[in-house]
Amino acid sequence: MGRLNNKVAIITGALGGQGQVAVRRFVEEGAKVLASDLAARANGEVAALIRKKPARVAYVGGDVRDGKVVEKIVKAAVKKFGRVDVLYNNHGLMVGKPFLETTVEELDQLLAVNLRAPFLLSQAAARVMAKQGSGSIIHNSSVGGIVGFPTMAAYGASKGGLAQLARSMATDLAPMGIRVNAICPGVVDTQMPRRYLKDVEDMKAAFEQMAAMHLMNRLAEPIEIVNLALFLASDEASYMTGGVIPIDGGLTAI
Repeated sequence: MGRLNNKVAIITGALGGQGQVAVRRFVEEGAKVLASDLAARANGEVAALIRKKPARVAYVGGDVRDGKVVEKIVKAAVKKFGRVDVLYNNHGLMVGKPFLETTVEELDQLLAVNLRAPFLLSQAAARVMAKQGSGSIIHNSSVGGIVGFPTMAAYGASKGGLAQLARSMATDLAPMGIRVNAICPGVVDTQMPRRYLKDVEDMKAAFEQMAAMHLMNRLAEPIEIVNLALFLASDEASYMTGGVIPIDGGLTAI
């Protein structure tokens, strides 16, 4: 029996490097998964899982900044699987710019994707969970929401807001049996940091510099972050709520 046997999970950002791993591992641990991302159709591991296990994996595409898309995602999970036990707000946007050069449009976009969308998704999912009397909501924040980094003021504000949202939601939702926690990864070896560094001349040196920020002198593998999400989604974490949890190879210890 898997750690998430009979649980229904919604996973956003499901087509990214970390999202694909999350969908696969949640399914392996027994969950039924409603995956979502911007693309109209699933691809990669998620598409393969839908073909292989259509009764256990489904996909809804759309922009989670849109409240109608948010409602569509949650309603699709309930319609197909009957309930919602876990919401993993795994999606995110990174923009790195000096504070004085960051535009209002960039700030608004970061806040809409990294904070407003998880807020709305959590509201929609929590309404279902409250009727059930149980649930786990997991926000994908960042060490950038805990400590300050150059050129990351707007991004850090959005991720810091997400961490605080977890704490505040936990206080409101505890009487309903809903746990809320935030994961704060260091740099993860996915396409996101590569897109962030796309204009850097020596990408290898840039990655080595990022790795050196961590005590373990390397970037995280997606599975290492997903393992923490699996724990928080499971009943093993039944006494954890309101947590803001660094998983950063020691970056915040320095």
